[in-house]
Amino acid sequence: MTDQVSSQLARIQKELGQIVDERIHALEMVLQNSERMTRRLIKAEMELEHLSSNDVELQAQADNLEAQVAAARSRCEQMRSTHSSLATERDSLKETHQQLGDEVSALRTQVEQLRDEVGTVEAEANTLRNENTALRTKAKTLEENVIRMRQLKDELMSSISGLTQQMSGLAGGESE
Repeated sequence: MTDQVSSQLARIQKELGQIVDERIHALEMVLQNSERMTRRLIKAEMELEHLSSNDVELQAQADNLEAQVAAARSRCEQMRSTHSSLATERDSLKETHQQLGDEVSALRTQVEQLRDEVGTVEAEANTLRNENTALRTKAKTLEENVIRMRQLKDELMSSISGLTQQMSGLAGGESE
């Protein structure tokens, strides 16, 4: 019986060794699996941490881009407003330019008319100057003629007076 018990004990011990080996092998597999899972979990956590960091950076970039877009929209509105006011000013200046062009044309026409009138007046003035010069010359000639006529009259009066005295002297001598 001791042999039997010992052989049963050996068999139980052998079975227990096999069970322990199987359990150790199963535990090793679980341990390996657990290590793999832990590595995967650590890797996932690191990736999650990296993605969280990227998310924060991307969110900051997105906020920055949104701010830039808002600023660009504001500048765009300002540019549209400026463009509109400049277009209005340009149209106003074109209209003013056209009006000034029309006024310049009208003034050029008036200037040409006035030049023609001045030319006519200058020609008339020259004619009148020439006529004035001719009339002055004529007046001077007439004045000279009047002076000669007065001298001639004085001479004739003197001659008539001398003749009258002679006639008186002759008439007075006959009566004597």
